[in-house]
Amino acid sequence: GGGDTRSMAAALPAQQLSQTGQEAIAKIGSEKGGRVDLFSKKFKDSDWPFLGEAIASSSLNELWMRYTAMGPVGSVAIGTALKSNASIKQVFVGCNNFGVDGAVAFFTALETNKVVTRFDLERNNIGDAGAKACSTAIEKNTSLEYVDLSGNNIGDVGGEYLVEALKVNSTLLYLDVAGNPMSGAVKAKLHALVKRNREHPDEAAAQVAAERKRRSAPILALCTARRALLLLPSAPALVIDTIIVQADAVCEDELSTAQRHALIVLARHRPVQPLERDAVFQVVHRPSTAQ
Repeated sequence: GGGDTRSMAAALPAQQLSQTGQEAIAKIGSEKGGRVDLFSKKFKDSDWPFLGEAIASSSLNELWMRYTAMGPVGSVAIGTALKSNASIKQVFVGCNNFGVDGAVAFFTALETNKVVTRFDLERNNIGDAGAKACSTAIEKNTSLEYVDLSGNNIGDVGGEYLVEALKVNSTLLYLDVAGNPMSGAVKAKLHALVKRNREHPDEAAAQVAAERKRRSAPILALCTARRALLLLPSAPALVIDTIIVQADAVCEDELSTAQRHALIVLARHRPVQPLERDAVFQVVHRPSTAQ
């Protein structure tokens, strides 16, 4: 409860927890079902783990931490807190410039969080890689209704990640991507998908179900050994289940250790011998969303 949080803060050595950190933890502990606004508070790196613990066990509804310069250390602590907190519905962590690492920390938490409905992280320079982390959360999360990604240096690559995620999400109703170097065409796709979710929920649910079913089916493609070696490491969105060899063997000397782990070569019924790299393979891809 709030008393426990305040006593915990009081018991911490001064060199571990700053005065600003102690005051914030006391404030978090005293709020019951309300909001805490820590706008522009500057914390030490050593404050963040304790702030995270206080937030994880709090009964807050809204958490405002804009302009706190949290950086990767703070975002990991707060992201971890959101994994276990069962009350916070709205999170505002904009203008902290925590970059990709911060985005990954928060969106990893949101993959499993079932409470947060609004998440604002405008102006954090998360880029396309951060948008990719966001897209993974959007694919898995069913509680988020509003996400603000404005001013985050997200281009068309990141935008397309979000488009693909929204094809399998029918619950996100608003997505703000203003102020990003993203083409009008990609923004239009995003706008159409969230508008579908808002205005045609039944149609959205049906389309999402059909798309998830489509993605769970194996995708077959024929390629040469040379092409397989080029394709596999560059397809992070796909899990390679099987390569069915249509010739006698695979040129294992050309596979890296990571590629060997990623492949199961079905050559049980014939000896493994050197193979010309232009021999034809049948590659079976199964998208990661099926996992």
